[in-house]
Amino acid sequence: DLAAPLLSVTGLSKAFPVRKGITRKIVGSVKAVDNVSFELRRGETLGVVGESGCGKTTTARSIIRLIEPTAGRILFTPEGRELDLRELDRDQMRKLRRELQYIFQDPYQSLNPWMSVRDIVGEPLEVNTRLKRGEITDRVADLVEKVGLKREHLSRYPHAFSGGQRQRIGIARALSLNPSLVIADEPVSALDVSVQAQVLNLLADVQEEFKLTYL
Repeated sequence: DLAAPLLSVTGLSKAFPVRKGITRKIVGSVKAVDNVSFELRRGETLGVVGESGCGKTTTARSIIRLIEPTAGRILFTPEGRELDLRELDRDQMRKLRRELQYIFQDPYQSLNPWMSVRDIVGEPLEVNTRLKRGEITDRVADLVEKVGLKREHLSRYPHAFSGGQRQRIGIARALSLNPSLVIADEPVSALDVSVQAQVLNLLADVQEEFKLTYL
């Protein structure tokens, strides 16, 4: 049912413990996210808006369980199967990564400086598919070109690229497994104003081409 939400979040909350003293005893908690609910349908873009420090990143990372939420339901329906992401174990979540990808806010910290572009973009394919190395390289080259870089960039390392180019590499990595949902955590806020529009236009282009849903 295409009308059914791809992602339905109900009552999502995350509290971080407050510890004191040498024994690190828990003396309280701080609510970073409190009772967030929304629905996101296939093909839509939903923007979560709020001032700095209000919990946007915590919400995003809780949804894909990079951090564990304290409460709430996270229903994800990628292929007609409704899954509660909070009930899945580590192995089940790993298998679901094909459908659920993340673009990080800071392209300077989210790319491994010791890995080439080929390895950064190709790693999800190596971990999650049975493609041969040559097939992975071809797929990576195609993705890199789709995000506005060149095939000869495959052997280069992150330090050789500008912030906007690094974020393009991060976008290519997120697209590598043909996900149905991409969570973009303020994907242009760390970039120069001059390249922000270029990256936003790129996100719009690949959304149309790959039939993506964005949070």
